[in-house]
Amino acid sequence: MFRIDVSFLIISAMVSLIATGAIMFMVDLMHPDLIVSRGGTAVFIYIGVFTANMIIEAARQRLERSRKKEP
Repeated sequence: MFRIDVSFLIISAMVSLIATGAIMFMVDLMHPDLIVSRGGTAVFIYIGVFTANMIIEAARQRLERSRKKEP
């Protein structure tokens, strides 16, 4: 029923980690005193970016499936 592509998850996790680092850097650069807990903020950002990647991929796969069904 569900096929899990492990390589996609690993790549998505690495991209999310890089994006989290970039977002943390930019927030720290723009508003240096905004981040109180670096670890908690990083985890929160990472979860958001990873979830966004999964939602985008699910939408892409659904769109691809619907294109294949149309004659």
